Amino acid sequence: MQGKILKGLQSYQYEHPFDKKALDTLKSYKFLETLVRTFNAQGIERLLRIQYTGSNVKVNDRNFPEIYYILCEACSILDMPFVPKLYIKWSYGINAMTAGVEDPIIVLNSGAVDLLTKEELLFVLGHELGHIKSMHVLYHQMAQVFPILGEIVGSITLGAGKLLSAGLQIALLNWVRMSEFTADRAGLLTCQDPEVAAVALMKLAGTPKKYFDKINVNEFINQAKEFEDYDYDTLDKVAKYLSIMWQDHPWTVMRASELFKWVESGEYESIMKDYGEKIA
Repeated sequence: MQGKILKGLQSYQYEHPFDKKALDTLKSYKFLETLVRTFNAQGIERLLRIQYTGSNVKVNDRNFPEIYYILCEACSILDMPFVPKLYIKWSYGINAMTAGVEDPIIVLNSGAVDLLTKEELLFVLGHELGHIKSMHVLYHQMAQVFPILGEIVGSITLGAGKLLSAGLQIALLNWVRMSEFTADRAGLLTCQDPEVAAVALMKLAGTPKKYFDKINVNEFINQAKEFEDYDYDTLDKVAKYLSIMWQDHPWTVMRASELFKWVESGEYESIMKDYGEKIA
């Protein structure tokens, strides 16, 4: 791959507007960040770190160096100041996740390693690095522990606190979903090929391995555009919202739709032109 290093790239330059809007709503709960940091100080982040690393394989320049150097390349492209720790988890779904605010780690499913090309893996790793670069991880961790917190608050306040915590949890999960759109943009800036990003999303959406050589990217793009057309009907908007309200990821086709719109807007090419420096 003859890519470009995006020297000086800042996360706000590729931030999705839905991400910013949802985060502004979340920040209207003034006590939230203090609450999250207090929870982290009580050992929640340490427990999550143990959970994600205790049964998984650490990747470095001595253990699966081919995967490690792909991560290093992704970090270089996005102008990251450090290389996060990387672990591989046994799971055959194509997925990855990030944990840790002060010392982030990325956990990559073994299915992603086996089923993705190097370029597609760059998209997935770039997506996770986008969460780190945009400082999404603190609130992501809060989304994981908030259901437990809501139960505690509810018991202390004889149930009254549950009403507040439910509203906050919905706002929190909505922001988590919107942050995925920003991270997808970081993934595209890393792999630097919209078709590669589309194929990675198609595989993530469920394309069987036996048909990988028959993937039709144009049809997937058409499907994404058809999906977006439903937004012109208010009822469809309500149906979409209710169906994903308690999920932490937006639908994969919706993610593709938002990513293709960004490419068509010219903003992606503008960033590549303004910040890209050829890799020697």
